[in-house]
Amino acid sequence: MIITKHDAPKAILISVDEFNALSRGREAKLDTLGEEFDALLARMQTPKARLAMKTAFHASPKQLGKAAVATARTRG
Repeated sequence: MIITKHDAPKAILISVDEFNALSRGREAKLDTLGEEFDALLARMQTPKARLAMKTAFHASPKQLGKAAVATARTRG
């Protein structure tokens, strides 16, 4: 049902069933997206990757500088 004022639409009334169907569709998409993100994150968090991040986090400025120079040299 459309509610109008001076021939201009002002509001729309829908049934609760239609509202529930519309609102659940977004939740399902968000759930799917969340699951995909969690799977991607799990693939990225390998033991080797975790060790590398821990090492980088605790590296001294000198160690970080050496790593930056080595990376720059490999990339040309």
